[in-house]
Amino acid sequence: MANSTAPAPVMQSAGNGHDKRFQLAVASSAQAPERARAWLRNVSEWMPPDAEQTVTLLVSELVTNAVRHGGAGENDLIELELRTLDGGLSVSVSDPGPGFAPSERDAPLDEPGGWGLVLVDQLAERWGVVHDERTRVWFELAIPAG
Repeated sequence: MANSTAPAPVMQSAGNGHDKRFQLAVASSAQAPERARAWLRNVSEWMPPDAEQTVTLLVSELVTNAVRHGGAGENDLIELELRTLDGGLSVSVSDPGPGFAPSERDAPLDEPGGWGLVLVDQLAERWGVVHDERTRVWFELAIPAG
C-alpha cells in the first residue's frame, strides 16, 4: 500500500524533434525503483531495445542505491533526468544525501548486493558522481544510429 503522505511522481518532458529531455521526481521509498522502471517504459519507446534494457537496469540500480544509501526520508524526492546527446543519452539520478566517493567493490564475488556501480562502470561509456545541493550519479550511453 502506497504511503498517502508521499509526494506523487512528477513527470516532465521537453523536446523539439530530435532533442529529448524527460524528468521524474519520485518519493524515496521501496517502490521508487519500480516507479522509475514504469516511467522509463513510457518515455523510452524511441530507444533501440538493447539501449532501453541497459538504461532500465542502470536506473533501477541507481534508484535502489538512492533509496538504500542516499539518506532520503519518506517525504524526500529522488529525481531522475534522461536527455538525448549526439549519438547517445545521459541519465542522472539524484537524492538529498551527503554524497560519497566511488570505490572498488571489495566484497567476495559470491556475496549478494553491491553490484550497482560495478554495472554502471561496465556498461556506461562514462559516469560520475557530483555533489552540490544534492548527490547526483550520472552516466552516458552511446546509442548507434539506426
